[in-house]
Amino acid sequence: MKHSNLFRQYWWAALAGVLFLAMSCTSAPSAHAPGAAQSQAAVASSSGAQPSTSTPPPNTAAPKSDIWPKIYEDETYLTTFDSSWSEGEAVGAIKNLQNAMVEFNAGIPFSELDVDPYGLRAKWSWAEGSFIKSANLIIPFDQVSYLLLEHYPALDKEYKWGLLVGIANANPASLRTPTRDASERLGKAILVLAKARGAKVSLPNVRFGASLSPLSAAQAQAAGILQSGGIIISWVFKESPAEKAGFSPQDIITKADGKPVQKSDDLFSAIDEAAAAGKSQIKIDGIRRSYRIDNKMYIEIFVPVTFTLAIEQAGGAK
Repeated sequence: MKHSNLFRQYWWAALAGVLFLAMSCTSAPSAHAPGAAQSQAAVASSSGAQPSTSTPPPNTAAPKSDIWPKIYEDETYLTTFDSSWSEGEAVGAIKNLQNAMVEFNAGIPFSELDVDPYGLRAKWSWAEGSFIKSANLIIPFDQVSYLLLEHYPALDKEYKWGLLVGIANANPASLRTPTRDASERLGKAILVLAKARGAKVSLPNVRFGASLSPLSAAQAQAAGILQSGGIIISWVFKESPAEKAGFSPQDIITKADGKPVQKSDDLFSAIDEAAAAGKSQIKIDGIRRSYRIDNKMYIEIFVPVTFTLAIEQAGGAK
């Protein structure tokens, strides 16, 4: 699971240094990469990408994919968490959610929740034999670095929606809620208070909506291009323009509106320029990692693809 993998990486090894690496936001955390059971890489024609499964058929050797972003079942939804709440309304919204959120791994309702304009402090307790144990969660609003709306369809537990809160120079906080609305309200409230405290919060680029990273030397070599010849998608936000255009994790973007793309800002600038020119869509060229089968052997191949991205006239790279 994407979330569990990421959480272990940063919680125990001291999550998210990609989203971001370089996320499809102006700047975002860097390792929240998708990966395994739902690989979407597929052969696609240059007339338009139509993702399909790239899981090898039975009796076919699985590809060695250590160098590629993994594809997880967890889903990250595109949202800006915009609201017109005051600080007082934001604090009240969080307090009202005390019984509708749990820490991701513990899954135990908070026994204590203290919230003010400067931070959130929560505590939960449980019994182990004759002992009562407890744990704490602290979110200093001036240190919030990013917010992600998460959904965990494969999680065999209640509370399948969640909020991932990046905290500068510390472990991220991960909370689960029973509904999407609860997670969105929590994110809106935290964003209001984080902005009021001067925090630099990275949010997704709403005109694209995917987590982007520079190509590694190994990825570029495998695709047969220069390392500066493109950027790679780690995961695609649900309900985003990128998802609607057919982008998949592991796709490499090389050009946008005919212009070379060497970093995420090149892509965002091309989209914004097209929007400013009144265009309703933009062509984005890339390379899709796929495979063919030869004598029951998995042979990795890279297929040129062209996507048509619809442009939202409102919003932009922020």
